[in-house]
Amino acid sequence: MSPRRSGLRLDAYIRVSRVAGRSGESFISPAVQRERIEAAAVAGGHTIVEWHEDLDEPGSRYDRPGFQRALERVDARETDGIIVASLDRFARSVTDAALALRRLEDAGAALISVRDSLDTSTPIGRFARTMMLALGELELDRIRENWSVAQARAVARGVHIASRTPTGYSRGEDGRLVPDPIAAPVVRELFLRRAAGAGWRELSNFMDSQQVVGPYANASWTPSTLRAIVANRVYLGEARGGQNVNEHAHEPLVSRAEWEAAQGERTGRSARNGDGLLLAGLVRWASCRYVAKSDRMRDRDGSRLGLYRCRGRHPSGRCPAGATVLARIIDPWVEQRFLEALGPDGPLAHASQATHDTELAARRLDDAEAELVAYRDANLVSVIGQQSFQAGLETRARAVDAARAELAVEQRRSELATMLPSTPGSLVEAWANLSLDERRTILRAAIDAVIVRPARGAGRQVPIDERALILWRGQAPTDLPRRGRRGPLAAFPWPSEHPDDVGVPGREDAEPRSLDRRNSRRRKGAHARPPAGGVSPR
Repeated sequence: MSPRRSGLRLDAYIRVSRVAGRSGESFISPAVQRERIEAAAVAGGHTIVEWHEDLDEPGSRYDRPGFQRALERVDARETDGIIVASLDRFARSVTDAALALRRLEDAGAALISVRDSLDTSTPIGRFARTMMLALGELELDRIRENWSVAQARAVARGVHIASRTPTGYSRGEDGRLVPDPIAAPVVRELFLRRAAGAGWRELSNFMDSQQVVGPYANASWTPSTLRAIVANRVYLGEARGGQNVNEHAHEPLVSRAEWEAAQGERTGRSARNGDGLLLAGLVRWASCRYVAKSDRMRDRDGSRLGLYRCRGRHPSGRCPAGATVLARIIDPWVEQRFLEALGPDGPLAHASQATHDTELAARRLDDAEAELVAYRDANLVSVIGQQSFQAGLETRARAVDAARAELAVEQRRSELATMLPSTPGSLVEAWANLSLDERRTILRAAIDAVIVRPARGAGRQVPIDERALILWRGQAPTDLPRRGRRGPLAAFPWPSEHPDDVGVPGREDAEPRSLDRRNSRRRKGAHARPPAGGVSPR
């Protein structure tokens, strides 16, 4: 019999794959593992110098925190080896176990397994170690194969195999998802609002107001939770499990085009809490292209007037000609232009056709993705060679990228259609009765930006339609500055059909003199003051 080493300074390692609800002979609790390790250490004349625990950590993972700390101490020669209650606590993967054991051997350290009477400091122990690890890997493969087969069969039947039922659905007796009559319309509205440009905090407030309870019985909705919902393909009607996908498992809550539109970046900013202004996040200044700040000021009668004003200073520099415009002037003008645009000859008249084009683009993306997956899974390497296989894979990946880019273009044209009723006439009739939030959501689906430029002299004397320009969905430049992306400080190129003499630097825009008498006196003083050089105007 090979001699055993005694008097070793060992690190003890304890692992439990899943703590909650475990029992039976196969389950060895942390306390039992500790008792067995301590008894074996005393019997062998060893000393436990440090304990490491990984709870709720599967043995198939190599990057377990406690496990890695123990190995690092071995690498640093701070311990003579590792002792465990049983070999499967150390590792279940032959590959991972081999990596760890190689580190032990390189450091001259030992592995001791109490239940298996294994001590790798002996030749017989090293042989037994290899055999036992191979058997453990075989058992794990059997378990995985059985689970994989069960997963594939359940997904093929359309069963949602996750333990939690997604918000908006209920689970039928056969395990398939069924739209919930109350929550499903709310989830669909969530997607449409996100596609229209609503921010996550705004959407959180919306979900809270609907009193829809999620799978975790959450008291309120957080942005991170809503991001997960919007990114979940279950709302396309898909059931998934591992590599298995059933694209027609249950009734979808949104179309492919609507789902893709909700994944994109917002072009406008969400209105902050308390803004209460219709065009918050849409108004931009022609002189710098940055979003205007929604603000309020006090009128002479004490009432509060909403306005949009340039912030002046931006991350890219100072605006050369900031301005201010009253909400009561520009808001009605934008609303009127929007309702006119819904007419037969308006720029929004072809929203339905754009939606059809989006659906076609989505189908082309589906086809490209299916072609890529089929080619990838066909295992053609042995037939055509690695180089040819890789070239074919790259060609199909480029086709997917091109189809996805085409879909993004069509989505920008069709996002409005998902927000409008089937007949624009009904929207025109109902517009006055819509809430501010409803009108703002629809406008932001139809409009990329409202560009406003300063006016020469008293701004109130220049008609708003000569100072403002609406960029409908898909018309705005892609490099407009927005939160999280600093754009260049540059003037917006005003179309030639608008008067050229409107945009003159100044801050006298659309502010009646009665609003701020100090500004009024300041303007009068500026007119009376002679220009530089002391020459008075004639």
